[in-house]
Amino acid sequence: MVIRPAKISDSSGIAMVNVDAWKSTYKGIISDEYLDNLSYEKREQAIRQIINTADDKKFIFVAENIDGRIIGFASFGKYRENDNDINGELYAIYILKEFQGKGTGKLLYRCAMQKLKESSLFPVIIWVLDENSQARKFYESMGAAKVKERFIHIGNQEIKELAYIVI
Repeated sequence: MVIRPAKISDSSGIAMVNVDAWKSTYKGIISDEYLDNLSYEKREQAIRQIINTADDKKFIFVAENIDGRIIGFASFGKYRENDNDINGELYAIYILKEFQGKGTGKLLYRCAMQKLKESSLFPVIIWVLDENSQARKFYESMGAAKVKERFIHIGNQEIKELAYIVI
């Protein structure tokens, strides 16, 4: 497996992972109607924009399997909210379901944290849906500590999100 910075040509692979991971991860947490309306095309456009505007404070890394297929990605960078105590944020790590539990998430996480440290973007915050127990257990196993919570809107739902901090 290879972990590397994303290129614009990776946009469709990242979009596929993003949409498919949302559909498998959030089934039963987010409404089926919302998940059914996720679009590879719309997500690819958004990812192209993110990659085109990436700078020294916003990054996307991809995980490729031996065949060169993108099986996961991490996006991270400067914290998107104003907080004098927090500098960085792990925006997302998503891995295709069939590749979960094989160390891909740990590799992406470690690479992201290393890049955030190199970029002076520590401490780092990670927002996780409260009902996503698998992600919560993963971040806790990596040493992140739960520090606060908030409610967000996804579609017509109000969902609790937990913040984890990495110091």
